[in-house]
Amino acid sequence: MILLFPMNRRQKTICSAQSITVILLVFAFFNFIYPYHVHYQEQMQLFRFSADYFRDSVAVPGGFGDWLGGFLVQFFYYAPVGAMILAALLGLIQLLTWKNMEKGSFASYPLSFLPAMAMFLFFCDENALVTAAIALAASLAAAFMLMKVRRTGLRSVVTILLMPVMYMLFGSISVLVPVIVAVNSFIRKESRKTILIFCAAALAVAVALPLAARGFCHYPLDRLVFGVHYHRYHNAIPLMVWIAVLLVPAVMLLATVVRRDRMVLASLALAILSVACLAPVFTDMEKERLFGYDFMTRMSQWNKILETSHRRAPDSPIAVECTNLALAKTKHMSSDMFTFFQNGPAGLIPEFTRDHFSPIPTGMVYYHLGMINTAQTFFFEAQEGIPDFQKSARLTQALAKTNLINGDYEVARKYVGALKQTVFYRKWAKETEKLLDDPEQIEKVPEYAWMRSVRMKEHDFMFSQEEMDSMLGLLYVENNANVMAMDYLLAWCLLRKDLPRFFECHKLLQQGYDARHYQEAVVLYWALTHDGPEGMPDFITRNTASGFARFISALQSGRDEASMMKEFGNTYWFYYYYRFK
Repeated sequence: MILLFPMNRRQKTICSAQSITVILLVFAFFNFIYPYHVHYQEQMQLFRFSADYFRDSVAVPGGFGDWLGGFLVQFFYYAPVGAMILAALLGLIQLLTWKNMEKGSFASYPLSFLPAMAMFLFFCDENALVTAAIALAASLAAAFMLMKVRRTGLRSVVTILLMPVMYMLFGSISVLVPVIVAVNSFIRKESRKTILIFCAAALAVAVALPLAARGFCHYPLDRLVFGVHYHRYHNAIPLMVWIAVLLVPAVMLLATVVRRDRMVLASLALAILSVACLAPVFTDMEKERLFGYDFMTRMSQWNKILETSHRRAPDSPIAVECTNLALAKTKHMSSDMFTFFQNGPAGLIPEFTRDHFSPIPTGMVYYHLGMINTAQTFFFEAQEGIPDFQKSARLTQALAKTNLINGDYEVARKYVGALKQTVFYRKWAKETEKLLDDPEQIEKVPEYAWMRSVRMKEHDFMFSQEEMDSMLGLLYVENNANVMAMDYLLAWCLLRKDLPRFFECHKLLQQGYDARHYQEAVVLYWALTHDGPEGMPDFITRNTASGFARFISALQSGRDEASMMKEFGNTYWFYYYYRFK
């Protein structure tokens, strides 16, 4: 590298400290602020160590980069490892950008962070794929090596010949290679004629490559131009990726202007302010919270879910349904459900939404209830809905479980076979394969034995959201040990404000009938259907009766909703009169 102003030891130390600081900050962000985005990436793919998987991956432009990306993302199973990988990739991009800044100086060093920071903003999108960072780093490394060739003509020829190879390996980001070569050749003041010929040839090859790729790849031309594997949605152009690509030649040229050491503060301020101003725009903490609820549900961290909901009230259907599931699993639904915000039946069991994420937590609810076939449908639809047509390791495991519970052993074996080719699911898959070889052992696994005992067996009907109470009732009738089914049945009636149906189903309870919310609902039902308290069930406590009297008095006095919520917000009465109108 040709430095206009070679750095002394002190300046090199300062530059190294800047790089290390940024890497640590990126790691801290993804490990402590955005960890569930990291887990989300892992569950949206199924990386397999097999020849077929490798061959299918590399058969399209950028496929090798995608294969490498999948290899790295499988380690996102652990958020700290995923954060470390992302930080290392961005640090590598910054270092390689600096290596390509041949006229770089101490003052221009902070500018080398700009492409990496653009990629950081890109990764704040949960559908951003690691392949883009790999392709950018590979292109920077290839360009740096090419500039080692001293002869301009030979370097130009090698670069042109390398372009199709780089395009097939890493996709359209590899167009950066001839751009860097051309810019550095210009900065070196090499033959203008040779540079112009090289630029014309490189442009022709860059245009021809995606056109030629259409002959063997069934992708739209715009995807072949802007990248097949850079974003999970194939109809989305990864704008921040291409901003990062354009920033590379921009900072190379800017480095020729930013020369004096006193300008280091200006370039450092530019790098810091760019990220500080844009990061709040690109981060989505609401999705991070949703991914967190889903991850905690996946790991059966029920108490952690409730702690999270206590700190910040759940305000979306997914957050509410995960909170309600945690309440049911910890046996607190009948006493604490209305301590949390409730948005109607949709917060208990949401309707099916055709996408690749929301059916997953809903499928988990059905799974724990024992509605295995419905859970399997939700898991399957979520897997088939993944936008880049990947499979999900998590959903593949869930489908293996549901088929095993239902006795569809050959289908389960197919899913288990795929998981045997992974790193983090291989042990589970091999243990499950032993169960498939000896089905009698399945009953000895507590999870499967319980699910088989509570699943619906005798009734085969079409799933209907409107008849949820009937289906939950059948679950409980077939197995009275399925207390969760009764909890959900009564909660469903309460959330729909169907008090007659609640009162009818409540009579089936042998224990727990005097839970706080049940008492509140019975008292309200009695007040709406009777002229006085005579004959009210004797399990109603004095505290509940007096509390209801205060609530009615406050309601009739015309107190505002905020005041009512402060005193009665954790009661079913408040929900009945002020929520789900």
